[in-house]
Amino acid sequence: MGPNSLEYQKSIAHEFNATKNRIRYLIGSTHWGEDGRYKEVILMNFLKRFLPNNIEVGTGFVKDGDNISTQIDIIIYNSSLPLYFKENDFIIVQPKSVLGIIEVKSNPDRNKIAEAIFKASKVGEIIRENLIFNGLFIFGEANNNQNHSSKLLENPRNGQFKDSLLDALLKNNGLNHIVSNDGAFIKKWSEEEKFSCYAIKDLATSYFFSNLLDIINNRIELFGIPEAMYNHLYPIPEGKENFIKWNVPRCYDY
Repeated sequence: MGPNSLEYQKSIAHEFNATKNRIRYLIGSTHWGEDGRYKEVILMNFLKRFLPNNIEVGTGFVKDGDNISTQIDIIIYNSSLPLYFKENDFIIVQPKSVLGIIEVKSNPDRNKIAEAIFKASKVGEIIRENLIFNGLFIFGEANNNQNHSSKLLENPRNGQFKDSLLDALLKNNGLNHIVSNDGAFIKKWSEEEKFSCYAIKDLATSYFFSNLLDIINNRIELFGIPEAMYNHLYPIPEGKENFIKWNVPRCYDY
C-alpha cells in the first residue's frame, strides 16, 4: 500500500475519539460533559507532537501592560520571545509572543458556543498587533450515538450564535476557526469577510490543525510549506467547497 494522506488526516479525528472513549470507559459518560482539565491536556499533548519544536504550548494569560486576558485554555506561542512567567505549562505571555489560542469545550449548545466566540474575541482584542489563529475546539459527545456537529451544520438564521459570528467578523483577531470533532468545520475568510461551515466528517479536525499550522507559518515564516505538503495538509481532491453547508457574510441579510 502506498502513501495515503487522506486516510492519515482522517486518523487524527479517530485518535481524539479513541482517547475520549478511553476516558469515558474509566469515568463514565456522566462526568464527560463537565469542564475538565483533562480535555485541555489531551489537546495540548497532541499539539506538542504536531507543532515544530521551536513553537511551545501552554495555558494561562496574555498580559499587555495593565490589560490582562481571562484565562485561556490553550496558548500557542513563540518561545524565543520573553515571557512574564512560566511554571511548567502555565504561562503569562506578552501579546507579541502569541501565535494562536484555543478554547476547549465538551458539549456546548449554541448559546455556549456564542459565549465562547465572545470570549475569544475579547482575548483577540488584547492580541491586536498580529494575526493569530483563534480557535474553538469542541470534543463532542462521549456517547458515540450522538452527533454534536449537526448543531453547527444548521444555518444560523437568527439568535445569539449568528450574532456572535457577525460580531467576530468585525474583530481583527476575533475567533476565526471552529471545529466539532465529529464532523463540522467553520472558518473565517477575512478577505471575503464571512464565516463558512463545512461538513467534512472525519477531516474536520485535521483541517482545523492544518489551518493552525498554515497561519503560524505565514506569521513567522516558520519553515515554508511546499506544495507537496499542502496536498498532504488539505487532502480533499476536489476541495472542501463542495461540502459547504452555509455562509454568514458580514452584511448578510436574513
